[in-house]
Amino acid sequence: MCSEKALKNSEIWVYMNSQMTLQRLNTKSNVKMKLFDDIWQNLINLRQNQCQICIQWISSHKSIIENEEANQLIKSAAQELSVINNMKAIIISFIKKQICKEMKLQWLNVWKSSIKKENQYWKHISNVNLSQKSLKELRKIDRLTFSIFIQLKMRHDYFKSYLHRLSENNLNKCYEICNASQTSEHLLLNCKHYRSEQIKLKKKTQLKNTNIILMLFIIKIERIATLKYLKNTRITTRKWLLETKE
Repeated sequence: MCSEKALKNSEIWVYMNSQMTLQRLNTKSNVKMKLFDDIWQNLINLRQNQCQICIQWISSHKSIIENEEANQLIKSAAQELSVINNMKAIIISFIKKQICKEMKLQWLNVWKSSIKKENQYWKHISNVNLSQKSLKELRKIDRLTFSIFIQLKMRHDYFKSYLHRLSENNLNKCYEICNASQTSEHLLLNCKHYRSEQIKLKKKTQLKNTNIILMLFIIKIERIATLKYLKNTRITTRKWLLETKE
């Protein structure tokens, strides 16, 4: 590199035809490019070697033989580097894409061939759209709320109707003044212990009846309101269940 070969206290002239690069160097722009980082580091090394650095912009097309030759060498090197980097990127991204595509296809085939079409999901979902990206609102919430949300969506959590099926609880009824079956729908929309929270939930959603309870987990507006409800109530956690038993 030029910074390693430069003599101490020497005068270094740098000619460039890129106004964008010159502007970035002058403003010390925070650009994450290896080439720009290398140039900047070389300039720092030269300054530490007490060199005087002069940067001069020149037009790229002035019929200067040396300039044209330098341009051609730069273009050739950039093309070779681009081909190498693109080959790596294409191979890795292509493999990942194909793996994900195959996994989605296999999952959808299992879903469509399932004989249990009377389950809760088949009642409400006709077309399944799988996505690799996590939902923005789910990335922002705390871990406990996320766990409650997923478990309730699957209807497998610390509430009595589910535990009763597993023989973990003798009763499937809700506690104290509320004597209805303690299901996920009941805790989200009808439990007498959470009337104020349910009013807020229903105001922010377009849910009209409990037959489409799954919409609370699928539609964005309903999903955000449900997450807030779960964060405020902490229903169906182990701690919540133990406290309601007391």
